[in-house]
Amino acid sequence: MTTTNTPILNDQQIADFHENGYAIVRNVLSPDEADEYRRVVREQAQCNSYPDSLKYPEPGKYTIAGNKMAESSLASIAEHPTVVNAVECALGQPAHLTAFVAYLRSPGDRGSGGHCDYKRWRPVGSSMNWVFAIIPLTDFDEVYGPFMVSPGSHKLVQVIDEEAHILDLTRPDAKQLAPFIDPELKAGDLLITNQHTWHRAPAGTATDDRCGIFHKYCAINAPPAAGYYPYNPAALGSLSNTGKRLIPVCFDKPITTTRLLIECPSDGESKYLLHHDSENDRWELPGGAGWEEEEGVGWDIGARIASLQDLTETQLGLEVPWMSYIEDAEDSDGICRVYGYSDGALGSKPLTDGRYDWVSKDRVEQLLGDDDYISRAIHTWHRDDIIRGKGKAVRQSKEQFD
Repeated sequence: MTTTNTPILNDQQIADFHENGYAIVRNVLSPDEADEYRRVVREQAQCNSYPDSLKYPEPGKYTIAGNKMAESSLASIAEHPTVVNAVECALGQPAHLTAFVAYLRSPGDRGSGGHCDYKRWRPVGSSMNWVFAIIPLTDFDEVYGPFMVSPGSHKLVQVIDEEAHILDLTRPDAKQLAPFIDPELKAGDLLITNQHTWHRAPAGTATDDRCGIFHKYCAINAPPAAGYYPYNPAALGSLSNTGKRLIPVCFDKPITTTRLLIECPSDGESKYLLHHDSENDRWELPGGAGWEEEEGVGWDIGARIASLQDLTETQLGLEVPWMSYIEDAEDSDGICRVYGYSDGALGSKPLTDGRYDWVSKDRVEQLLGDDDYISRAIHTWHRDDIIRGKGKAVRQSKEQFD
């Protein structure tokens, strides 16, 4: 994936992106390239798509996503030089591929209503700085069904406190949406949209399939609050050596446990909650065996927020309203997904388990060593070059952005 002599967004396109919430690059793919990708998407829809209950060519939306990039010849479009350069111009940062997605809507599909895809509870949509990269493989017109956007709708969301360690957002008011417009996308064009740009996809009248690529990329300094989608080694191996930098996390073990770094800032020094694991005779973070959120996330695996909220309430009697992904740590049985939470009032709250104690960063390193995953998590949690948002569980979604 070389960037030499590759078109990128010019100054006007970048200005349009920031003003309108989207930018367009025409003819990124040749007609032959678009036709070949379309052929592969149709082939995959027949045998390798989500949901399993949908049988091609029944009317519906067929999704080829995530690690299925390794089972098709679609991976190359994720690292297409023009796509990656345009994405990184819009982000202002190098990019990570958070969602590899191709959609096929068969004739009779109803399309989708107006919405934006920033979602606190999903790995693909909970970064504070990400973009859609949409490439039609058929014309997105009145026949196949357009992809419509609301110009300026990304401005309906504002950061509440830009100086906060963990950022929070206002709720958008859909009544203020500007009318949706059709950017008249043709097969092979590229549409880059802001994460908060509202869009909709009315149904078409074609007797043929509507196909497109709908990848999501986040800035490398803005990890998803719910945690990254976990790519496997086969997915990583489907990219070129230079394209592999786009994959943020990759492992061939399951996420088996999830733990929470609970911080209480006080008088200029933070304390962290540890409990003593008597069985293994070590100080540990709250949490344990987690489970996958399934409702409302579809193929998008990796979020463990709901399970960790339940674990901390059971173990500590503590309700954690939000948390933000820190890292994935390898353990003996699999992967431990680690989140963080901070509240200056926690130190005065009684906990239900007396085996817990508040300790300083230095004390953590004395107890466990500076190469222990907890010590590393504290360091990563306080990196000032990382932009974090508040992740929430699916069950909390209607309070926020649905």
